[in-house]
Amino acid sequence: MSKDRARPFSRKHRKYWIPVTGGMLLIGVMNVGIGFCAYESPPPPPEQIIPVLPPRTAPPPSTDGSIGLGAIPAVVMRAFNLAYPRHAPSAAKKLNGPDGTTVYEISFTSPATTVVYREDGTFVSQR
Repeated sequence: MSKDRARPFSRKHRKYWIPVTGGMLLIGVMNVGIGFCAYESPPPPPEQIIPVLPPRTAPPPSTDGSIGLGAIPAVVMRAFNLAYPRHAPSAAKKLNGPDGTTVYEISFTSPATTVVYREDGTFVSQR
């Protein structure tokens, strides 16, 4: 038993496939038209956040009150140099004193050797 098939490009084939192909093209055109009508432009991109970072050569920020040696007031450095003329400070900390005043703790020779001065250059203690 042979199947009832239409040969390609025969009248029966054209009678079936031309309307089917035309219908598919019509559906495609309608989809594109609906897409154009329903299209909303995207919102503008969000503003880019640009972080401001310190340069790689910058020292890490201190969290324990450490300050640079250049940040020690001149009065305090003068008092330190008068008391210890043969020593150079190696580190310094700016702290709040027990009575609410600002004191400077200066380390020299080793981190364990420290001298504490008030902001006006008066001696407080030595450890």
